[in-house]
Amino acid sequence: MQLDLWTSEWVVCGFFAYLVVLSRVQPLAAAARRRVVLVSLVCVALVLLLSGLRPSPILEVLRDWLPAVYLLQGYWMCGVFFRRPMPDVERRLLAVDAWLFGPRALGRLVARTPRIVCSGFELAYLLAYPLVPVGFAAFLALGQQGSADDFWTAALIAAFGCYGMLPWIQTRPPRALPRGAPLCSPHPVLRRLNGAVLQRMSVHVNTLPSGHAATSVAVGLAVWSVSTAAGAVLLCVATGITVGTVLGRYHYAVDSVSGVLVGVLGWWVAFHALGV
Repeated sequence: MQLDLWTSEWVVCGFFAYLVVLSRVQPLAAAARRRVVLVSLVCVALVLLLSGLRPSPILEVLRDWLPAVYLLQGYWMCGVFFRRPMPDVERRLLAVDAWLFGPRALGRLVARTPRIVCSGFELAYLLAYPLVPVGFAAFLALGQQGSADDFWTAALIAAFGCYGMLPWIQTRPPRALPRGAPLCSPHPVLRRLNGAVLQRMSVHVNTLPSGHAATSVAVGLAVWSVSTAAGAVLLCVATGITVGTVLGRYHYAVDSVSGVLVGVLGWWVAFHALGV
């Protein structure tokens, strides 16, 4: 069987190999270590299997869409490494937020934000979850079936670049800390809905940089690379997601700003550095 791995599949293999090594050098319970190793091996095995089989329409669709699964599994596996929060890091992150949103012009502006605007950012945060598959569907609809690897390279570098830091920088999201209320007041239904989704999807700890910001920006830029109009729409959503992470106290400001930078880096590597 001759293997023909995409760049994005090399990223997947490298990331899960990193998690396997990390599971041996960081203190983990035996069951947690087995889980990380098993999931990592399954993901790598799927990559190798699909890259070596004779192409068929069904296998091509499966290969196109499976990176979304690898992305989620990478996030959940990184959450396994969380042991305890780092209070000193949390205090520094909170200090930056207090400086930005304290009794200054920006803080006063945010505090006076109308509920409908704040609810819009809260809704945008909720859209972070479907944005990746919707963005990829738009990418394909724009006639980019042959460039799926570029899309996923951007998205996975952005996502894994954030998730891979979780074993090293371990903090709680600001919403989980005292005085962790939103900086402005969204509609309570949206707030509860986001809470319910996080309860089922999240690892309940903070990622620095923000995976929400990084992945949404990378996806928006990937689509923008092939369609300015469609990309502009997704980048507007990505902007709303990034702002929503901070206003809703889902992330610290440092998380979200650094996440945007990681997202831009993932897009640049996929669509420019590797395309040269």
